[in-house]
Amino acid sequence: MPGRAEFNHSVRLRDSRAATPTDPMNMHTTTVRKATGERDVESACRIVDACRTALRDAGIDQWDDVYPTRQTVAEDAARQRLFVLIAGEECVATIALDETQSPEYASVSWQFPTPALVVHRLCVDPMRQGEGFGGTLMNFAETYAAEHRYASIRLDAYSPNAGAVALYRRRGYREAGRVFFPRRTAVFYCFEREVVR
Repeated sequence: MPGRAEFNHSVRLRDSRAATPTDPMNMHTTTVRKATGERDVESACRIVDACRTALRDAGIDQWDDVYPTRQTVAEDAARQRLFVLIAGEECVATIALDETQSPEYASVSWQFPTPALVVHRLCVDPMRQGEGFGGTLMNFAETYAAEHRYASIRLDAYSPNAGAVALYRRRGYREAGRVFFPRRTAVFYCFEREVVR
């Protein structure tokens, strides 16, 4: 079984909103790390709530008041599967990683072997979307999977969420099948990618 050692990853990204003519290479360091403590849980909950509102405002019923909740995020942290992306000193995105697959995944014709790392609840603060943080989290997940000896990565994306679907397709994830989840009106695409070591 893959190990559970903590993995930290730092990269430099250009913050295009902060760049100025006098400082065209204005950079900030981003760090993805395991969530620790109540402050990280609160930050992750704030981002989840902001994304839920933004999705609703866009007419996308991906998340509701039943899922995900603060308890969902707190359990992710307690089980050491919640990661946060810190840009400068601000938490701007979050992701959960583990091996838990929804029962609906059993009907999918997965091509790549297990063990599979499963991506849950990737979300970026709507005020910071478009800055590459979703890609940074996926880079982290893919590196994490390789370093922890997973054979593949699996995830699902709500079909009306065109931005999320496009992110995974751009990164070379193949659609393995489609499933429905309770209280959702549209289908979820199930994506997978083989882990490259």
